[in-house]
Amino acid sequence: MDMGRWWMPLVGPRRRTLSVDLVLNLAMAMGLLVLAQVEQSVQLRSTHPMHGVVDRVNENAGPYIGLVMAYPTEELALQTSGRRFNIGTINGVDVISVMTGEQTLNAGITVQILLDAFEIQGIVHYGTAGTANDSLNLGDVSVPSYVALTGSWKWKKWPYSSIDSYGSIDHFPLVQEFKSAEGHLTELKFGAFNFPETGENLLAKIDFTPQQLYSVGKPMEEVFWLQIEPKLFDMATKLQDLKLQQCINETYCLPEAPQVVYGLRGSTADIYLDNAAYRKFLFKELNVSTVDEESAAIVMTSLSNGVPCIVFRGVSDLAGGEEKLSSTSLSSLAAVNALTVAVAFIELSGEEAAVKDH
Repeated sequence: MDMGRWWMPLVGPRRRTLSVDLVLNLAMAMGLLVLAQVEQSVQLRSTHPMHGVVDRVNENAGPYIGLVMAYPTEELALQTSGRRFNIGTINGVDVISVMTGEQTLNAGITVQILLDAFEIQGIVHYGTAGTANDSLNLGDVSVPSYVALTGSWKWKKWPYSSIDSYGSIDHFPLVQEFKSAEGHLTELKFGAFNFPETGENLLAKIDFTPQQLYSVGKPMEEVFWLQIEPKLFDMATKLQDLKLQQCINETYCLPEAPQVVYGLRGSTADIYLDNAAYRKFLFKELNVSTVDEESAAIVMTSLSNGVPCIVFRGVSDLAGGEEKLSSTSLSSLAAVNALTVAVAFIELSGEEAAVKDH
């Protein structure tokens, strides 16, 4: 760990920030600590070897905005933009960026470490997503107003009277475990998506279940939709005319210029969705427009700690829908567009904070 090297910010007044190597080592050490000790995430003990480093970061500047991404392509978009740092500034705004790794557990753990160790005033999360909404185009960036964890299900009781064509229930002992109390949320009947004809299915049906949200100063509540911080969302609407990247290279461009789209709903689950039937179900029954593996976990962790959070997701694929363009990968373009909106938002937040200070 190199304590003697400092990194110069690309934008803003001359000031010192910790080096990239230092923070990469810090993130690795913290990650290994959590995995090895499996302890509840708390403030670092005074005897912890990283305690002095964290104190130094917090004393040097801040409070910070946490810039969170989940996938290497999304981090690459940040690096190739000319802002390769983990602790630094974006247009004069103090920022700590971190890559969580894919899926909800990694996302939640990483954000909790970030909030425990550093003085964070808000979380900006950007990344790529599939779309379940045909009105969203590839390359667009969605700024959702709500996100939900849609990977938590309860199996509903098998309708015994409908299995005659399969034989005795004894032939399917596992079916007896697929049951739960009647739910009050959206129900998915797998048989409705049988192909080529709909009908009964041994998977029966499931209920989507709410999550238990524990937040600062509030009693536990069961929620399904997690609301994005309204003040941050309202601020983001000022970016609707932002110009986004349309071309992947000199010879391949999207047919329409990507746009920033507001007020849709996002779905998060530990599932890479590439299925037309489930895509259609999510949009029709839950009004879900984008699907990913991290957003709701990041928002829920932020809400639990009383820290505001906003999400920017660039559309990289159609989540199982009919491909309308070449199979050329659009992940990098979607990540760049999401980062473009995130950076513009961070700059805007700095400008508004400066106005309030005066």
